[in-house]
Amino acid sequence: MPSAREEMVRTMCAQVDAGDAGGFARWFAANATYTFANEPTLVGRDAIEAATAGAAAALPWVRHSIDQVVEVGDQLFCRFTIHTASPTGAALAMPCVTVIELLDTEIIDYQVHMDLTPALPISVAGGATASST
Repeated sequence: MPSAREEMVRTMCAQVDAGDAGGFARWFAANATYTFANEPTLVGRDAIEAATAGAAAALPWVRHSIDQVVEVGDQLFCRFTIHTASPTGAALAMPCVTVIELLDTEIIDYQVHMDLTPALPISVAGGATASST
């Protein structure tokens, strides 16, 4: 039977998959930090909600498959496969690892380690536009 924290991760994934950025953000402390790959760290629930909404809008659809959740003290190490489509419509299955730090039941730090480049248009991912290739 999944732990309460693993159920939290499942619920968070379902919220992102449904485009519910507000529901996802409610898991975070008001001053939580959120880092996605090499992007600047965001601070605060409002910034996390806005970034989540923007990321969801940038993809045609998204589905998280949870491969593993490991609890170590107040940290969760989560291994996912993120399913979506490339700009050409090809199916993508991208590996992702997220490290979540909790204080009681709120997330205080969230770090996503993945390469989203295959899901982004060339103009966003590589700085070039389709007409320049």
